Amino acid sequence: MAELLSWISRKCMERWGLEPAGVEPLASDGSNRKFFRVYMGGWSLVALANSGQVAENDAYWHIGRHLKALGVPVPRLYEYGRQQGFMLLQDLGDLSLHQAASRLKPRDGLLSLYGPVLDALLRLQCRGRDGFQSNWCYQGPRYDRQLMQERESGYFLKSFLEGHCGWKGDRGRLLCEFAKLAEMAQSAAPARFLIHRDFQSRNILLDAFGMPGIIDFQGARVGPLQYDVASLVIDPYVGLSKGDREKLLGEYLLRLQAEGVCSPEEFLEGYPLVALHRNLQILGAFAYLGKECGKSFFLQWIPRSVDHLKRLLEEHPEWPCPHLRDTVGELKT
Repeated sequence: MAELLSWISRKCMERWGLEPAGVEPLASDGSNRKFFRVYMGGWSLVALANSGQVAENDAYWHIGRHLKALGVPVPRLYEYGRQQGFMLLQDLGDLSLHQAASRLKPRDGLLSLYGPVLDALLRLQCRGRDGFQSNWCYQGPRYDRQLMQERESGYFLKSFLEGHCGWKGDRGRLLCEFAKLAEMAQSAAPARFLIHRDFQSRNILLDAFGMPGIIDFQGARVGPLQYDVASLVIDPYVGLSKGDREKLLGEYLLRLQAEGVCSPEEFLEGYPLVALHRNLQILGAFAYLGKECGKSFFLQWIPRSVDHLKRLLEEHPEWPCPHLRDTVGELKT
């Protein structure tokens, strides 16, 4: 901590000629990174500490600066101490989309709340790919079949089914079904755009005017257009109703049509399979964070995610995954 405080003080003096008035820790949700608010009199900034994770920090720095230069609403990145694993960045405040959406009772203004978020997402997806360099990525440059099987369906199997639920069924049979589903998803939704890969309501901060700021973009890579929209639509934190999910997806499709980069028909062909893989990833992550990392806060969102997975499988009986369908149907949440 002393090293971080010394670095913050030195960089603030070098850049702004000011000593910080105070530093306080911020919650970091599911991340192992540590965040601090740095008070500078009448304004503030955020310090990030992630020692020993050079590849992740490099990805955050390079991708963040790239997106900012293209007008994507991410925080401005000021200073990077690569050797120490420290950064200084713009403070986007504390109000997340999750908090703002949860306060709407009834949720009549939900779509107006999400409208600017959809605009920001399309800017990231369509403009963010221009000049994007794959060597910035620290967990692989593309969203592809291998990633789906290892970090989404495989994550679901290991951390959720086996780790959290204690499932002892036919592992090999499930893996075969996952391979088929990944192949189908890759074919129906090719990787041609930039994706955030964790575009959900707790990674979107809103300013006083309701304009969004996107955080936790270090996992960005080339991927299918459908992925981040699925993340937002099936986001278990907000728990949109079926009607709200359909309206939100419809609003996105109107914007997509105006961009002219993909027809609604082409988008919808691949959307359900991509949403399936995102749903599997969510359950794997909640189980891992809640059980293996001791962050029990995440366990409360598992039932909502399981219910959505069940509905998704029921709506698509044509998918070649009878064992997955039976296994999920037997889950008690």
